Amino acid sequence: MKNLDLYAKIEPMIGFYEAYENLYTRYLQILQKFDIKTILDVGCGNGKLLQHLQHSYEAEGIDLSAKMVNIATKRGMKAKHCYLHEVVAKYDALLAVADVLNYMDHTTLQKFLHDVEDRLHLGGYFICDINTLHGFEDVAAGSMNADFGETFLAVDASYDDEVLETHFTLFEGVEHCYKKEEETILQYYHTVSKIDEMSSLELIDIQDISLFSDKSDKTILIFHKAKF
Repeated sequence: MKNLDLYAKIEPMIGFYEAYENLYTRYLQILQKFDIKTILDVGCGNGKLLQHLQHSYEAEGIDLSAKMVNIATKRGMKAKHCYLHEVVAKYDALLAVADVLNYMDHTTLQKFLHDVEDRLHLGGYFICDINTLHGFEDVAAGSMNADFGETFLAVDASYDDEVLETHFTLFEGVEHCYKKEEETILQYYHTVSKIDEMSSLELIDIQDISLFSDKSDKTILIFHKAKF
């Protein structure tokens, strides 16, 4: 998907890495509570979480951005460019980290949650996080500019009617002129209760986390696929 490939290019400019490391730490703490050997990181991005996971688990990832998968594989991670429904194997745990679910509209999310259940072993766990309303309205919405000399990034995000629309404009200096790239990414607000209703898995825990503000801007959900 082209827009996700552009995001792969600009991700280092946005400055989310420290916050994401805090999020990864929380996931690792949660995983330690369960008997898990195999993990699929859905939306693995650049593979940084996979690098942490590989120390204790048989972990691999998938992502819809070919550029992100390329970055992850160059780090030595086992990652594949594909959709979840194309995955054949089953796992003890599936992860969807850094608001992966928010990139799906209602219909797509329903299908995704069905695919999650199919890819889990009995007794397995699905752990994900979603943006809170505060995360959308007060944290993500707004504008930012970043100037890196020969590269300039502008980000404009607006939240309305449960949809965050983020427009990226990237200028890169190329042979005495500038190359311009633009893309728009949509994210959708989902409540915990809405996701719970759509999933046949059992929601066993809900944890709030604050990454970018003093209030909770993300919620971590832990689902379990019962053995009977």
